[in-house]
Amino acid sequence: MAAEWIEPPVRSGKGYRVPSPDYSPLFPRDHGAHREYGLEWWYWVGHLKADGNLKNFGFQSTVFRVAGDPVKSLGNEDGLFGNRHLFLAHSALSDIKEKRYIHHERVMREGWQARADSSTLSLLAGGIEAEMLPGNKGHRLITRYPNGGRLELELFPLKPLVRFGERGLSRKGDGAASVSWYWSYTRLQAEGTLYLNNTEHKVRGEAWMDHEISSSQLGQGLAGWDWTCMQLNEGTEVKAYRLRQEDGGSDRWSSVYWIDSKGEVAQVYADHFTWEEEDAWTSPATDLSYPTSVKIAAIHPIAGQVSYYLRPLLANQEFLGNRADNAYWEGACEVLDEDGVVIGRAYLELAGYGGGLGARLN
Repeated sequence: MAAEWIEPPVRSGKGYRVPSPDYSPLFPRDHGAHREYGLEWWYWVGHLKADGNLKNFGFQSTVFRVAGDPVKSLGNEDGLFGNRHLFLAHSALSDIKEKRYIHHERVMREGWQARADSSTLSLLAGGIEAEMLPGNKGHRLITRYPNGGRLELELFPLKPLVRFGERGLSRKGDGAASVSWYWSYTRLQAEGTLYLNNTEHKVRGEAWMDHEISSSQLGQGLAGWDWTCMQLNEGTEVKAYRLRQEDGGSDRWSSVYWIDSKGEVAQVYADHFTWEEEDAWTSPATDLSYPTSVKIAAIHPIAGQVSYYLRPLLANQEFLGNRADNAYWEGACEVLDEDGVVIGRAYLELAGYGGGLGARLN
């Protein structure tokens, strides 16, 4: 399916600005907050090795900024408390060898405990801190876990930043305002220290970073999404997602992207790939069933038919926040080919299975 252009409005129905086409981001400024837009998040996941490669860890660090009133909340933190931006911090660590998953959610209003600079990457929320390193060649990420755990990383791009979507807009449904600016570092060198259970681990690995800005969570008729980022051993990255319709089908704007060894991007839409559920895990905490083993078969524009099999490295990677209906599964996986050979690593996100994504910003 060729991309069908839908001109986005300047503002959403609630008055938030909508990302515009053909925008040329300027960095490090655009690593910062975009306060006139309703929803924004900074997202890191990665795979780390420690102790002579005897231990493997997966990590997730996400900060969401949710705007208050689209007019009253545009000022700084001196505004009325109820109109300040809301920050949600989600931190998780998967200890693969010990089969242990640690996760934590913090929610707070903008103020001395939560802030996001608008001119650069300088972010603080709920135990997650991020800031540019001197010279803007990389950035530092600190994530704190319950009971004193802490992950400190320095992250350096191994590839240029990627902008996803037609004319710089990633579409999340047929609604004109259902678009985002979606920028990613698809392969970051990660090194630092993990403090866990009174033990210090020197860690090293690779990570993925997303920064997405929008004023619409999902288009109408969509219940959630299944999303993955893969880092293949041969140097390619793959981002794939299906936007799940309320009737169980996949929205036509579901996509697969390939980022080659030079950072060039190729894309197909829903009519050129399938997302098949091969096995599921049922949570003992929520009774929700998540399709954690999947096959993604796609037609690459040049290479033709390719298939990827995702298998979780740990069964229970369900993130439980403050709302039970907003639980989701987000976890470290390996990627296999049709012969069962491991060809890379991935993170898999399965959202909306508890029905908690119904609220609309637009």
